[in-house]
Amino acid sequence: MAFENLQPKEVFHFFEEICNIPHGSGNLQKISDYLVSFAKERGIEVRQDEELNVIMKAPASAGYEDREPVILQGHMDMVAVKEDSSDIDMVTDGLRVKTDGEFVWADGTSLGGDDGIAVAYCLALLDSKDIPHPPLEVVITTNEETGMFGATAIDLSDLKGKKLINIDNEEEGAFIVSCAGGARVCSKLPVKRQAGSGKRYKVEVSGLKGGHSGEMIKCGRGNANIILARTLMEALDSAKFNLETMEGGVADNAIPNVSFAVVTMDGSEADKFKASVAATLSDIRGELEVKDPGLNIEVKELGDSTAPVITAEDTFKALSMICMMPDGVQAMSSSVEGLVETSLNLGVLKTTDDMVETDQSVRSSVESSKDYLIRKVKMVSTGLGAEVSVSGSYPGWKYRQQSELRDHMVAVYKKMYGVEPRVEAIHAGLECGILSKKIDDLDCISIGPDMQDIHSTKEKLSVKSVSNVWDYLKEVLK
Repeated sequence: MAFENLQPKEVFHFFEEICNIPHGSGNLQKISDYLVSFAKERGIEVRQDEELNVIMKAPASAGYEDREPVILQGHMDMVAVKEDSSDIDMVTDGLRVKTDGEFVWADGTSLGGDDGIAVAYCLALLDSKDIPHPPLEVVITTNEETGMFGATAIDLSDLKGKKLINIDNEEEGAFIVSCAGGARVCSKLPVKRQAGSGKRYKVEVSGLKGGHSGEMIKCGRGNANIILARTLMEALDSAKFNLETMEGGVADNAIPNVSFAVVTMDGSEADKFKASVAATLSDIRGELEVKDPGLNIEVKELGDSTAPVITAEDTFKALSMICMMPDGVQAMSSSVEGLVETSLNLGVLKTTDDMVETDQSVRSSVESSKDYLIRKVKMVSTGLGAEVSVSGSYPGWKYRQQSELRDHMVAVYKKMYGVEPRVEAIHAGLECGILSKKIDDLDCISIGPDMQDIHSTKEKLSVKSVSNVWDYLKEVLK
């Protein structure tokens, strides 16, 4: 066990078990069944629904029977990304977790601390026989990372709790009390193919930081999909080529750090093509030299080819659709300094035989701005002949002026650490907005331990912070 010497031992025990089970979004049967088995083995009431959401209910410990129930909530799925050099199959393999005693991470892949650590906290509480607590209603949802589909579908009518602690924040000492709403927008552009001939080249964008599109969009990091399309569009000014495929990104809410295209051209066009790519690389490196300095764009010859290619007209349309899309921060909040109000992220780019597809995450704390941005994406896409669908739309989470839960948790934090926590709103989406629509007068707050670079292969989770939040959570439940 890689984490056997880490404290709190009980939390890291369950976190490592979770890491051993593949649980990327859309691949959740095993982790959901694991949670059900955990509950049944301990005689804990459990319910699993068709969306694989799991609800576990534990009675109060002795002396706490008269307390009102507390809902603890997190999600079981993770953004499963890996480095090109990694041989892990994220669908079938567990993670190769590592630690230096200060941080934990996964070798060559994302870690899934978002939100596996929430699940680990909940299991450690439910497994304990000596931690005092009120009645607990533990809600573990599915497919949060791809549109909060589990939270949208879940039935909470049998829950009695009116106070919910969401454990899906990535900064210790920051209490989230409001968040943006969002939606997923998918554009599908039909393309025609023709017989291809000439030299094949792979154009790969790499070296970018990536990251969570809610947390990191404000940093102005490079989007590999956007950079790829820009590079190819600019190359069309001087060289003739046809697209064969474009691929990039793994989730609409993760800023893509790698993408690639395969193009075919006559050999006489190659030098002009390569010179254009080099010039674009130099330009964008200059634009990102502070915000994302690791950018690289490489052209590799793949040999002669007769594979079918996208027609020149549809090559231009596909690149135009991506280049014309709004992307990144669209507006900053006028009421909260430094808070992004509205943004979007082109997280996934893929090509089939007859389609070029994009998936974008749209976010805004202003519902009308979210709707208008979705309208803009639709106008760009449909204007070029694409079909557009919107899914996973979720409401923002409005700030609650009077909150007993917030007051209690702030008081406990101040007593333990001698300072007050930061109480703030975030641009990222949380399930609290959806769940608040399902339980009348639900009082919510979101907390969590320190994490770095979530949704990327650089993700790290602080061991000390996990311990601090564990101690704090136990104190809050007393």
